[in-house]
Amino acid sequence: MPYHPYMTIAEEVRALRATLGEDTATFAARWRKSGRTIEDWEQGRRAPEPFVLEDLRKLAARTKKKQAKG
Repeated sequence: MPYHPYMTIAEEVRALRATLGEDTATFAARWRKSGRTIEDWEQGRRAPEPFVLEDLRKLAARTKKKQAKG
């Protein structure tokens, strides 16, 4: 699912994780967060720090480019 400007942060985090093709545990380990924290982000109970969200967006964009080339 591509990023859409009207997505909530929770929806965006779920979409970014899906773009990377990672389960919650792998995604949590990548960002040195607990699985519970990722679930909280994806359920809208908490939001990632702005710099983490920006890094997530950059990583997802690079991943999409690689997938398009491959």
